[in-house]
Amino acid sequence: MDILQELSQNGLTIIEYENCLQDIWDKKHGITDLDWGEICNKYNLSITAESLRRVCTTIFGGYFVHEYYKDKMLNQKSTNSTLEINNFGNIDKLSDVETTINKDGTYSSKRLLVMSESESKNPDFVLKAHGFEPDLWKIVSMRNNIRQISEKGKAPQTLYSSFLTVKPLSDNEISLSKYAEFFDKLDRHYSLPVVNSSVCANGDKLLLIDIADLHMNLQASLFVTNNEYDCEIAERLFFDVLSDIITRTNFMQFAEIIFCIGGDMLNADNISGTTTKGTLQDNDVHYYDAYEKCCAMTVKAIDILKDRCNKLSVVYVMGNHDESTGFKLAKYIDAWFRNVPNVFVDYRPVPRKYVKFGKTLLCFAHDGDVRKLPTLVASEARQYWADVDTVEVFLQHLHTEQVLLEDNNIRIQRLPTISAKSKWTVDSGYNSKRQCKSFIFDFDDGLTDVLYTPVKVAK
Repeated sequence: MDILQELSQNGLTIIEYENCLQDIWDKKHGITDLDWGEICNKYNLSITAESLRRVCTTIFGGYFVHEYYKDKMLNQKSTNSTLEINNFGNIDKLSDVETTINKDGTYSSKRLLVMSESESKNPDFVLKAHGFEPDLWKIVSMRNNIRQISEKGKAPQTLYSSFLTVKPLSDNEISLSKYAEFFDKLDRHYSLPVVNSSVCANGDKLLLIDIADLHMNLQASLFVTNNEYDCEIAERLFFDVLSDIITRTNFMQFAEIIFCIGGDMLNADNISGTTTKGTLQDNDVHYYDAYEKCCAMTVKAIDILKDRCNKLSVVYVMGNHDESTGFKLAKYIDAWFRNVPNVFVDYRPVPRKYVKFGKTLLCFAHDGDVRKLPTLVASEARQYWADVDTVEVFLQHLHTEQVLLEDNNIRIQRLPTISAKSKWTVDSGYNSKRQCKSFIFDFDDGLTDVLYTPVKVAK
């Protein structure tokens, strides 16, 4: 059989014929989506699509194909091969390499490969040999046919005609090697970072504790006021606040703590049970008993605080309920701690007290007219103005938290209370959240933290 003559009569070269055979084989095995008519058009075949499909009596019949490969094998034994083998076993020859992009998005590749039998069964090896990364592609179908190539003076070499159809991995199909590559980039020798606590505990902070308007000795009942209060409850809430503040700042060593006393710390100012100006109050116990309890409670609180700072400033704030009693309390505390070097008591009976800390000036008063206060502060504390950036004014009295003014680096605010409501407060319709508000100031940066301690009322 003159194979070349038969191919020539059908208008085909050897390369075109082999490629056409491969397309037919791929069509029969569902690898390509070309139909029979498209194959005829691709190679300008002089037969119909139906004739190609039947492939009975044409050059695409089984006998002719068998004779073609038999004749080709005999010719290869007598000719020198000039094929080059690359790193993956590819034979670099144009007629043995073909890649097709199919309509369904798959890729078909044909190559002549040098590989072992085990490598021919290794999907990753075959993918790489065809130029596809296993991390990015997956195999739809794979076929490897054994062929032999002979070179003059050398033993025959076993090769594989490798046919591969692949498609790209979707976004949610990540190979195990990609996972491994990702985790290899992580620090597998991670250790916990060391926190430099000196930033918070280097002694350049001030803690302000003002348990405003405690009204110790106020008597209130659920029946009359819908809340309960007496000396025992007031003392318990007082130390609850201190415990909460200490717990939340336990890691800090303060340069200074300001602890305010007075400011209606006691509910009445005399044995008649009235305020300083004579308004009768609902009291829990006798005035002497309440005063003694308040002194003991305050001493205990200062003993708790004095070891947590370099300087403890006890500031007496004049209140309208206990002006004289608060003064006596401050003098009592000054006498008690007279030999403690880091405790300083300001017992002066003046309406406004000033403490400078770093770039901040703090002002304490029980009450004040917000329209006049900026001018009063500027006049009374003029010696500090050149050294401070901001002024913080703290008022008490109305039992509610309010920011009354914040302008030109001066802030005036009222402090809330942990005290219960008296009958007069309930009758007047006053109501606000019961809590204590404490502050932390930085020497250079001013106010940095605000601590709220709410009252937990048993239900």
